[in-house]
Amino acid sequence: MIFRLDFGLLLGYIMFMRVRILINRCARAIRLERIKPNVFQRFLSNQVDMRITESVDDIDDAVRACWEDDVELVLLTTGDGGLHRFLSSFVNTYRSLMRADGSTKSLPLFATLRSGTANLMTGALGGRGKPARAIKRLFALLDRVRQREDLPRIRQKLLAVSDGIQQRFGFMTGSGGIYNFFLEYYQGTRYNLFKFVKIFGRSFLSLITGGGYLDHLLSGVNARLRLDETRAKLSHWKVLVVSAIDARVVFFRAFRAGSQPDQLHLKGGNPSRLAIIRNLPNVLLNRAWKGKQLLDQIVRHVTFEGEREFGYTIDGELYRAQALEITAGPIVEFVRF
Repeated sequence: MIFRLDFGLLLGYIMFMRVRILINRCARAIRLERIKPNVFQRFLSNQVDMRITESVDDIDDAVRACWEDDVELVLLTTGDGGLHRFLSSFVNTYRSLMRADGSTKSLPLFATLRSGTANLMTGALGGRGKPARAIKRLFALLDRVRQREDLPRIRQKLLAVSDGIQQRFGFMTGSGGIYNFFLEYYQGTRYNLFKFVKIFGRSFLSLITGGGYLDHLLSGVNARLRLDETRAKLSHWKVLVVSAIDARVVFFRAFRAGSQPDQLHLKGGNPSRLAIIRNLPNVLLNRAWKGKQLLDQIVRHVTFEGEREFGYTIDGELYRAQALEITAGPIVEFVRF
């Protein structure tokens, strides 16, 4: 259901473009009611409406409605995983639907609010501060700027991940240790930032003491890896991460391919405990990983084929496949506000 009110003009916000607010009911801040509905409702008007998606199945319907209504700006209120699901739907929907004359429509502009758990992507994509204040800044900006072209924005390529059946889009994908990390994180019914920190802490303690927890997280994948046209020598991977965005992870910036439109940053390998310890300074100072069984390089194309089905994650969402093809996807634009 799309919600639309006529309060916008009374508040002084006169929109020059059609805006839709898409809210993921499953996002942590929405689920815990840390963002109240009236935060959004006060901005609804003839030009601004809102839709709440209750499940993954609702997303495609909501995105198709954006296409049909010629929405120009979409405010995505969701976590990192939901952001990936919305953007995947937008790219696939806008590629598949055509106007009567056979032409396709361009993707709308996007904006996003910090409404998930980790919010690794939100800050990099222009959303800063608490949602209630951020949305005021956004609509104040839309009220000041009279042309879409004048809006400050961030251009960001997506990561395209194909498992041979479906192509999905996001910003970071990984298998091995990063998949196991999120699998551990989603265990139980409660997950929050404290749980993130707890898993990191247990991993570090296990690294120092020689406990088995780190071995559990780094149980690897037997797979054939090709980077561009080169076949990698290793066939067993404890961790593999490919990123399209220069995201800050915890307190260090781990990836650096965001400004290169057709390139990605890959990190991975089969590290021993000693190799992990030796590379801690490189991790903290954002330097390349070093070691015979480690890779840290800029690539254009990655293929990953396992001996059997393996788990992988895109921006925290969990999937399974036996083969992946990873390339740079289309460019999306987010409003900086």
